[in-house]
Amino acid sequence: MKALYYQFSLSFLLLIVVVGCKDDFLDLAPVSNANVENFYKTAEDINNAVIAAYKFHKNIYATDFSSQSVLDEIRSDNTTMVQIDVVDRFIRDSGKEWWGWSWDKSYRAIYLCNIAMEKATGVTMDDGLRNRYIAEVRFLRAITYFELVRNFGDVPLVTETPASLEAEAVQIPRTPTSEVYSQIVNDLLFAEENLPLQYSEEENIGRATKGAAQGILGKVYLTLGQKEEAETVLREVVNSGVYQLLEDYAAVWDVNNDNSEEILFELQFKSTTDGSPFPNNFASINAENIPGGGRGYNLATEDLVNAYESGDIRKELTMTSDLNGIYYTIKFSDPNMSVGFDSEKNFPILRYADVLLLLAEAIGESPEAYDLINQVRQRAKLDPIGSASPGTFEEKLLQERRVELAFENHRWHDLLRFGVAIEVMNDHLAPLGITLNENDLLMPIPQTALVTNPRLEQNPGYN
Repeated sequence: MKALYYQFSLSFLLLIVVVGCKDDFLDLAPVSNANVENFYKTAEDINNAVIAAYKFHKNIYATDFSSQSVLDEIRSDNTTMVQIDVVDRFIRDSGKEWWGWSWDKSYRAIYLCNIAMEKATGVTMDDGLRNRYIAEVRFLRAITYFELVRNFGDVPLVTETPASLEAEAVQIPRTPTSEVYSQIVNDLLFAEENLPLQYSEEENIGRATKGAAQGILGKVYLTLGQKEEAETVLREVVNSGVYQLLEDYAAVWDVNNDNSEEILFELQFKSTTDGSPFPNNFASINAENIPGGGRGYNLATEDLVNAYESGDIRKELTMTSDLNGIYYTIKFSDPNMSVGFDSEKNFPILRYADVLLLLAEAIGESPEAYDLINQVRQRAKLDPIGSASPGTFEEKLLQERRVELAFENHRWHDLLRFGVAIEVMNDHLAPLGITLNENDLLMPIPQTALVTNPRLEQNPGYN
């Protein structure tokens, strides 16, 4: 069955949404004999649908080299990967499969969010629990659209499942960016209102919270240039008392500290049933002592290696080099991993250090903003900075974000948000004779999507 993004059947989706929750709320156990007709009848069925939405959302970041954890970081001056130089060197080829894979995974995740939301309205259950479940998937949908709209620009906005899965029912034209952002904000506002500050039940640790929704909302507001709104919501996160910087930067990356007080939201992994591929994906091909070996995704550029100040302890806790002098990240290493691509280490989408720096950005140059930056620097064993320190406030803040959040999928979008992507990247790519323009700031609409849906139009600058 052909469709724009739903290139799979509804019955298949219903079958994979059966979930086992004994040890971890993201342990998925597909069952082939699920009774489709009787599905979505209880609160537990809706919980299973929500968990499936988490699983599909995680696939956007953690599967292959079409994942956002690769495509976003590698477009920046932080990382490189020879195997996908179309991305790394901004080659204008819309036919490469990873564009289509990224697009497809995102809309699959959105479909799961929409179906969980719709089915929740028809099930008899506690209204507070229903709203929480809906808030969780609206949070996930917002993050997914936030990735899509920043990467592709105008994208089809799908907020409900189609009445029919025939191609003509889902061939939706691109929606203006402003409308997509409006939906993202509305989803996050609903999530903020209906999600708990924390979960008391251990089996729910890792699910979306009020603080996670507020933190992402703050970043969305900053992306839209709405600094006052960003400041208000980010202050609420800081003043909530729920989050804090861990005293030791190394502790942030200790597998035993997953879901710590520094984490607002992170992708959950469990070895043997739902292990993380990041230690293998991000290690160099010649990295030693890594079960399963390295794939060489997101290798550090020379620019990033040289970006750290003398005495910054984060450098050696962020990356190491192989015998050939190739640097790769060790943030997501798991010393307990015995089988390749099966790590227990979670992957952060938003942590408190990011929030502090975002709040400084929202406030603008001031003693308070420098104090927020210096909280992060103090942990890195660096001297405080202030208005008299070299560089503009924006340059100093962008530098701090770069070294604090390296390999965490923020650098490219930071460059865009600060309005310096073309300047920074042209300087970075000059030795290769590559010059970027405004068209390069968006990815191409995948050729597969254009063929399937004639109502889509390609981004400027691409064939």
